[in-house]
Amino acid sequence: MILFPAAPAQCETLKVFAVHYFPDTPFPEFRALWHEGFALAQGQDYTSHQDGLGAYVFIHFQNMIPKEIRVTDLCVDGVKLSEGLGRTNDACGDLYGHSIAVSKIPDIDKEKLRAAGEPVWWKVEPLIVAPKGVGQIVVRLKRQPQRESFTVEIVLDSGQEASPIHVYKNKVDPRFAGVYFTPNLDTIYAYLRHPKGAIKPTRVYLDGKDVTAKARFGLDGAVDLIPVIISLPSPLELMSYHCLRIGFSDGSAATSGVRAWGHEFVYGIWGSGSDPRTAYRNWAAHNFNVHMGHGDKATMEMSLDPDGFRFLQSLGFRNMATWYGNARNPIFYFLLDEPDAQDYGIDDLPANERLGLLGQALVAKLNELRRLDPKVPILLNVDGTYKPQNWPTYHQLADIACVDPYYQGELDMVYTKRPGRFWTFTKPTYVRAVTEISQSACQPKPLHVILCSTRYRDSKPNSDYTGRYPTPEEKRLEAYYAIGAGAKGISYWWFTAAGECYGMGSDEPAAKALYRSVGLLGAELRTAGPIITLSQPVNLDVKVPRLVSVRCLARGTDSLVLVLTNDNVLCDRLGTIYKPIEKVMVSVTLPAWVQPVDVFEITIDGIKDVGWEIKDKTLQLDLDTLELTRFLVATSDPKLRGELQRLYESKFAANVKALKAE
Repeated sequence: MILFPAAPAQCETLKVFAVHYFPDTPFPEFRALWHEGFALAQGQDYTSHQDGLGAYVFIHFQNMIPKEIRVTDLCVDGVKLSEGLGRTNDACGDLYGHSIAVSKIPDIDKEKLRAAGEPVWWKVEPLIVAPKGVGQIVVRLKRQPQRESFTVEIVLDSGQEASPIHVYKNKVDPRFAGVYFTPNLDTIYAYLRHPKGAIKPTRVYLDGKDVTAKARFGLDGAVDLIPVIISLPSPLELMSYHCLRIGFSDGSAATSGVRAWGHEFVYGIWGSGSDPRTAYRNWAAHNFNVHMGHGDKATMEMSLDPDGFRFLQSLGFRNMATWYGNARNPIFYFLLDEPDAQDYGIDDLPANERLGLLGQALVAKLNELRRLDPKVPILLNVDGTYKPQNWPTYHQLADIACVDPYYQGELDMVYTKRPGRFWTFTKPTYVRAVTEISQSACQPKPLHVILCSTRYRDSKPNSDYTGRYPTPEEKRLEAYYAIGAGAKGISYWWFTAAGECYGMGSDEPAAKALYRSVGLLGAELRTAGPIITLSQPVNLDVKVPRLVSVRCLARGTDSLVLVLTNDNVLCDRLGTIYKPIEKVMVSVTLPAWVQPVDVFEITIDGIKDVGWEIKDKTLQLDLDTLELTRFLVATSDPKLRGELQRLYESKFAANVKALKAE
């Protein structure tokens, strides 16, 4: 096996064939949304933290000897990270923090690591690399390096160190924006962005094998995204590790380590009902298909009982588990909830320096979980502490990045603590902002977004404030914001009608209205699931009326999605008001790879016709009225409409009919 191109650094044992440095993407347009409770309470200036962007380093290598190897350590500018990332005295449960600041290495070595960007965690996949096999090392840097370059040396279990690898911070490489697999793992949907624009791909390699003949490319000089669809001769093994590398006509190449997995669109619920079997039936009737966790013991462990497992299978329901053995056939493992919030609780360092402390401990936990069950993807949910650096700090650690941008909590905070910030939260833009940043930070991994479905009660003494439930209009907008920004799954926190966060399982009229509405929305999103799970955001020239917002998604080289939302909306402590927009005309300049033969809309009632025509490579749509959202598909696949309608009729139509009758 020969990997393309020749290696920039190598030793007899190990060949490094690609090194990529990717700085965090700034999003100054969302700056007004971020604030930190600890900074306010301690009188600290948090704004300086917002400006400190970090970076990721990806190192791809091949084992060149006829026996297995393990990477055991990294040296950054001559300093071993096993020594440089010292362990804190304080811990989060059984997880200790790790930081340069608490290490016992000499100050001169600490300064070397800080000058190199201050690594906060690193990992290697797979842990054992077979002969001629490939691996990927990921290093998270808290800050961008002070120098133009630094060196990394890979330490193997034999004690041998590879030749120093030079990492250049000003080197700009093409990058995979997304890599996704069909559920049967026989097709790869990859999306790339090249710093020079739409440069033509010339070679496609999977684990060093040239599969260019099996690939289809989409190329348009006016579009910033390059879709590549790879049809495999046989399905890949579930969760097997692979190296995908695509070379371009200008001599550059994009490289990504990926694990092969895929499934239907996850529409999840957290929490518990009064009776587990009744709750599962009811959730399935509201078009949910995954229980995410944070439920009572009987709900969480139902799949462990053979009869309970058969019951869940009959409903088409799966579980996310917190550890190996906690569920049968789990869809994901939940590595940890909100490590950024847990970072804050480790008090060895000043509050504003704690972000990333749990990274190295989570790498160890992930490795152990992978050893116990290598066939299940692992999810890590990141909260809203240390915004916005928290999301890029952790999003490359697990298989699935996850966020919980609870707009309702932000709105309640406006009324209880920061009324002067109301103007920034008059609609759920917060969800769109968090999703866009997270999608940028986790690429090419998939992103899951958790939406709030509770009302909050202020727990502080002498406070009688109780917030309202989210409105159906807010949840529809939030889900569309998330999907339009690249989310591949949606879930709701939570159902349980108890505690400070009172869930939508309550009998209160507002909770019932919310529950019904997200059930209807689930039919719509799950019908669109085969498109959403394989798509990628793309920037196109779109013309829409004022107060109409649109995001575009490319699904391979055959389909384009327009995700429309109404911006004429106001949310406050009383509820949501909006004004429908009439006579909506949409014009989009189509990418060269999409030549539609059909255009339709996906709704809670299935597939609907829309008025459309193409003039001079421009798709023109006559949509009449926009209430809140529209999901429009333009496709060159003449079978797609029928396939989605059959999916809707077989799984969701009866549920929608029952929900409408409530």
